[in-house]
Amino acid sequence: MQPCPCPYCQTTMRSTHTQGLTRDECGACGAGWLGAEVLGKVVTGPVMEAVFEQAKGRPGRCRGCDAGIQYVPGCPSCGRRAPTCPGCGNAPLSAVELRDVTVDVCGKCRGVAMDREEVARLLNATTPAPRPRDEHVPEIHAADFEHEYEAAPRSMNLLPTVQLGDEPACTTCGRRTEPRYGFIWEERLFCGSCAPEGSAPYAGELTKSRPSESAGRRSQYLNTGAAESAVVWLLSKMFK
Repeated sequence: MQPCPCPYCQTTMRSTHTQGLTRDECGACGAGWLGAEVLGKVVTGPVMEAVFEQAKGRPGRCRGCDAGIQYVPGCPSCGRRAPTCPGCGNAPLSAVELRDVTVDVCGKCRGVAMDREEVARLLNATTPAPRPRDEHVPEIHAADFEHEYEAAPRSMNLLPTVQLGDEPACTTCGRRTEPRYGFIWEERLFCGSCAPEGSAPYAGELTKSRPSESAGRRSQYLNTGAAESAVVWLLSKMFK
């Protein structure tokens, strides 16, 4: 951009770059001049074209007393110089509303003049606001899950139970079996003949089955495995 006079005080402006925009800025009064190329980065194309369309034949305003100015380069009320285009010298510039900011527009050079406060307001109005944090979503902490790992109360019985039914019977052969003479395997009742390897005598309190004293003595003479199961089955058939 070539150095040009300020639209309001005629002081030579300098090129400046702030908030991603390059524009001419007056070092004396802080006014800014945005060409169509730079303005297109602030507003959309349709909005920018609407601004230049509205500027046609529209009166200007005095920056001193805010009086309306039309057809003359100076304010008839206070005598202050009217806003002037730094490119073609057209005065007064047309006053147009842009995003709730009143700007001075030159439809011929397709540029916009604003004072310091108006530049800041326009940039703030076009900058997306940060997304507010959703206050309804609580933060998750490890302590929130501690209740899921609480130990079970001592009074709670977690040991397996046995479903005996009205007529206690062996799960395998179906023969009626007194529970006190039966064996337990995977919470099911078996007779002595059908008891699987690893089963234990039935306990009246329905707790985990425990090897009996007789089973302990028997284990001294028989190996625990398929051979033991075969011998027990054969003896049970012989002495049934």
